[in-house]
Amino acid sequence: MRITEITLTNFRSFQATQSIALAPVTLLFGPNSVGKSSVLMALFYIQQLLEKGQCDPQRLDALGEKHIGGFKSLVNGRDLAKRMVIKLTLDKSGSIGASYNQIVDLVGDNFGLTVDSPTVEANRIAVEFHIAWSKAKNMAYVACYKVWLDDSLIAELVSDVGLKQPVITWLNYRHPALLTEADLEEYTDGLFVSRLHELLNADRKPETVSRDDLEQSTAVSFEHAAIGFDGLAGALPVPGKRLKTVIDADDPILAARLHEILSDVVVAPLDNLLALLNQSLCIGPLRLVPDALHQSNPYPQQKDWYSGAAAWDVTDRLTASNMAELNHWLNAPETLNLGYSIRLKSVISQAAYTRGGDTFSELRALLEAFGDELSVGFSETDAGGNSLPDKHSVTLDKLRELLEAERNALEAQTLPLLTSEFHHKWVLWDDLNNIEVAFSDVGVGISQLFPLVVAAVQAGRGVIACEQPELHVHPRIQVGIGDLLTQANKTTTFLIETHSEHLILRILRRIRETSERELPKGLQPVSPADVSIVYMEPGAAGVRTQRIEIDRTGEFTSRWPNGFFAERSEELF
Repeated sequence: MRITEITLTNFRSFQATQSIALAPVTLLFGPNSVGKSSVLMALFYIQQLLEKGQCDPQRLDALGEKHIGGFKSLVNGRDLAKRMVIKLTLDKSGSIGASYNQIVDLVGDNFGLTVDSPTVEANRIAVEFHIAWSKAKNMAYVACYKVWLDDSLIAELVSDVGLKQPVITWLNYRHPALLTEADLEEYTDGLFVSRLHELLNADRKPETVSRDDLEQSTAVSFEHAAIGFDGLAGALPVPGKRLKTVIDADDPILAARLHEILSDVVVAPLDNLLALLNQSLCIGPLRLVPDALHQSNPYPQQKDWYSGAAAWDVTDRLTASNMAELNHWLNAPETLNLGYSIRLKSVISQAAYTRGGDTFSELRALLEAFGDELSVGFSETDAGGNSLPDKHSVTLDKLRELLEAERNALEAQTLPLLTSEFHHKWVLWDDLNNIEVAFSDVGVGISQLFPLVVAAVQAGRGVIACEQPELHVHPRIQVGIGDLLTQANKTTTFLIETHSEHLILRILRRIRETSERELPKGLQPVSPADVSIVYMEPGAAGVRTQRIEIDRTGEFTSRWPNGFFAERSEELF
């Protein structure tokens, strides 16, 4: 399952609606401060909205608790009269995903309703969130939430500005995911819609409602009675929980089935999206350089990736195959070839515990210091612990005899108190000089690139976002990053904000070599569909985005704004 498109309206520098197509490798290019980081921010803003119901967060957890200033700073132009609109499209790629079908799996269906899960059966899902500001409540809320299944609008949920009662204002009863064969047979004169339509609108007052649909040349209309439900932050259903609505039925099993179907339509898409975002991570533009005193955190969190700290934390838990792949990318001549690898350092230590600081130890120290000049005596004490006037002398020979006896007894007690300790940790190894080194002892580019390499080899699903991975990195290594993105992980989506010409040139080369069957041995094919290059530039209506198309020969088929890295030709010619 992948996120294949992000559409933004009135979000930060995005004013007019702009869409960013996501491929397995997506590269965001454009001038500084144009809004590339806003695309990454939108993803993790939605995650926090779904996970915590926060429409007005001051900080984004997944971005290392980065301060963003809440809705007032996120909405375009800081205009509270505007609505932010964020739409995310998912391609399920054959995965099943979330489902609320439980009753039907246990007892079947005797009500003429679909037994399939609408969201499970769909190949593509899209969800759209409208976040607005309520002056009445002085807070941000989800004013509207829409769901598309297989490119057809299936549901729309709305909350009033007073956040009194969110309702399902639209349900596409004729959507293929909601129809049965019996529904299709009975739909002859247009009076009958579906069995689900009858049950949800029984004994209620429906009104005629219409919505535009991509698959229809005209608006689709139905008689529909708004369905009130318990929402989160307005019109947003509570992710992970079956929808609670005003719908009731004499038969509790029927009521449960109706709620299962509604939950599958409007809640399951949120569950699928949140699962992807929870498995995603974002690496910020400035990564931590660990020193020799750095201690690994046994409980790394998503937010720790933004500083890069999580890369060192998860290294301790990489599998043997992951570690082999990590070292391959770090040090193999045909990859990044950094000259360093990660090795397991094992340390065995032994400790002996003895009694110290007692009288015999002090006497032994005095004897060693003063030798034959030492004079030793003792006296008895009264009941109050005070010394009596009578003193008794001790010869040095007798003292040495007592100390020797005490030493033998002490050594006998020490033997059982010997303990051994064994621990290991991963360290950076300089393969050229064959010595252990710290990340703080080598070029800063190594530590800046390391988190992306670790993320690439250990991630499963979701999005790996990274801001400017090429920072502090030599051009030869920048082209290697292109291979890392296209070869290291085929199950995740890379969303990279970059200014690197070298990175993109390597990817174009691999596309060309694939089509000409000249790809070096061991590399996986790279096609134009695997890469999305999006150029962003400022405009009168906010940021404008343009996807730069690539053909099978690795050439641009659409014009690059101002030319492809025009600065080079300007300086040369």
